[in-house]
Amino acid sequence: MARGGSAVAVLSFLLGLPLLSVLVAGEDPYRFFTWNVSYGDIYPLGVKQQGILINGQFPGPQIEAVTNDNLVVNVFNKLNEPFLLSWYTP
Repeated sequence: MARGGSAVAVLSFLLGLPLLSVLVAGEDPYRFFTWNVSYGDIYPLGVKQQGILINGQFPGPQIEAVTNDNLVVNVFNKLNEPFLLSWYTP
């Protein structure tokens, strides 16, 4: 009798597994960033010069994300000219 009960439990599990995968639906995660773009002093090769900073950093902050993450980047341009931003993902 115990053997028949375990077979029913296994069969119920196997039949319910596809239903469970349909019921458990998640969307891709969102990652939010706020960037303040401004001028500041940078020292490449030890020589002081004016550069563009993001949140006071040069180079700017690293984005840590994985495939299918939704990135929302709010950029506030505090420069006295338009600013174009692009990036490369290997």
